[in-house]
Amino acid sequence: MADPRQGSYQDLVQSYADELDSLIEQGVHKPVFIYHLVIINLLPLIGLVIPRRGATRYVRPAIFALSLGIAVEMLSRRRALLGGNGYMIGLMTAWWLLWSATLFVFSDVENDFRRIERGATAAESIDDQVNEGRGASQSYSVDSKCSLANSDTTVSSDSNGLAVADSGLEKFHWQSYPRKLTHRLELCAGLLLNLRGPEWNWRVSHLGPLPRSVHTQLHAGFVASKVRAHDDATYTTAKTRLRAALWTFLQGYLLLDCLKVLMMRDAYFRGFITNEISPPFPFSHFASFPLLIRLYHCFISSVGVYVALQYVTSLNPIFFLGLSMAFPNAARKLTGAPLDASWLYADSFGPFVSSVLDHGLAGCWSRWWHQLFRYGFTATASWILSLFPAKWSADPRVKRITYVLIAFAVSGLLHASGSHTQFPNTHPLSGPFLFFFLQSLAILVENIFKTVIFPRLPLADTPRWVRRTANAVFVSCWLLYSGAFIADDFARGGLWLMEPVPISPLRGLGLAYDQGWWCWDKPWFRYWSDGTYWGSGLRVI
Repeated sequence: MADPRQGSYQDLVQSYADELDSLIEQGVHKPVFIYHLVIINLLPLIGLVIPRRGATRYVRPAIFALSLGIAVEMLSRRRALLGGNGYMIGLMTAWWLLWSATLFVFSDVENDFRRIERGATAAESIDDQVNEGRGASQSYSVDSKCSLANSDTTVSSDSNGLAVADSGLEKFHWQSYPRKLTHRLELCAGLLLNLRGPEWNWRVSHLGPLPRSVHTQLHAGFVASKVRAHDDATYTTAKTRLRAALWTFLQGYLLLDCLKVLMMRDAYFRGFITNEISPPFPFSHFASFPLLIRLYHCFISSVGVYVALQYVTSLNPIFFLGLSMAFPNAARKLTGAPLDASWLYADSFGPFVSSVLDHGLAGCWSRWWHQLFRYGFTATASWILSLFPAKWSADPRVKRITYVLIAFAVSGLLHASGSHTQFPNTHPLSGPFLFFFLQSLAILVENIFKTVIFPRLPLADTPRWVRRTANAVFVSCWLLYSGAFIADDFARGGLWLMEPVPISPLRGLGLAYDQGWWCWDKPWFRYWSDGTYWGSGLRVI
């Protein structure tokens, strides 16, 4: 039987669909239904909305245990083609499990989380806190759990312990866990769906400081970190930010189309991980240089991931900022968060030059690369560190090593989960997990060299351009070498078979001969039934 990877692109995609259908009919795998996606999102929201008082303090542990069981069942049995041959099914399931653990196990929702909202007061939350005998000002004593030391938000309390800011004609306040059900539902949904926390007190440092006007009158005495703020003039207007997001989306759309056409013509991105098959023209001229071909495949893979992330994350300001500008009154009624504030929508990636050239591999991952999962990683590391003896957990070196190792190990597990749910023969542990874990070891070695070895060398006073060049060479060489572990697994599992754009200008012009303009010609959902109530419904294809 001929290998379908050697046939047309459309035949390869269809062969994977037929293979998955056959495996599901044989009982080897089970389908993913729409209700699975609803449940894994709805359960954590229910747990957040129900206050932890009296007997209800058992609700969140029970919901987390139920979420754990569902996640394990999905990762072990459920398979789908949508999202890169099922890659996104595993990645997002693992992420929701980690995020549920962050909210239900590693944190105290009522005390740890505060959101910036419009208005000068937050009376309902203060009443709640007084009734519960806590007081709002006391809630900030847990700033270590909230990562407030890494927060760029500066707060101040008035006589009621309320944090208030005045931004021009509009006032803002810190809103804690509300008493009113509708407000609590909206705030908890915002917490659940947040990734970088731009309007929360765990706002990741990658986003930069808030505007100075938002910091006005927030010179608090209960946050130990230094006050950092930017002048309002450094922030673009909402219209400018929206136009930038639209331009990023358009660029990403066109670049993804170009990359997709390039990948469709290359056997490597169809799953042939071998040097025996050369890439398409003009790169076929380098077929006698396996190292160059390897670097080419790693480079295209990394560019594909980067462009895809830019493309997807640009939808956040387009959707939320765009709708809040188009319907300002509806946005204000829907949520207390200032959705029309441009400072909520920072770039997904940091400055590349200063991050990588000045800070090396550590800067590449912590300052330049997206920080979408950062708070979940740091919360996990903080919780694990709390289990250490007090003497160890207080040691800065132990803390740094723990945070680096745990963050990259958890990241490796998330991406390995995505690899695991791809039904082709992937290597989750020796692929994605090994790649990310190696980054942590390389960062620790880099730090030892820069802080212990380099200062003792006679080259310690080298010019800045030499150090920057050395950082650039090290980061490039290391990522191109280690990137093969995850790049090969992406290709092997069929990640690049995903259709990123609905309409392809290049394919419409005939650059891909087995496909026309319209790319989303396959259904995403289909009714499926195995004769049981729980085994019937809309299946995610």
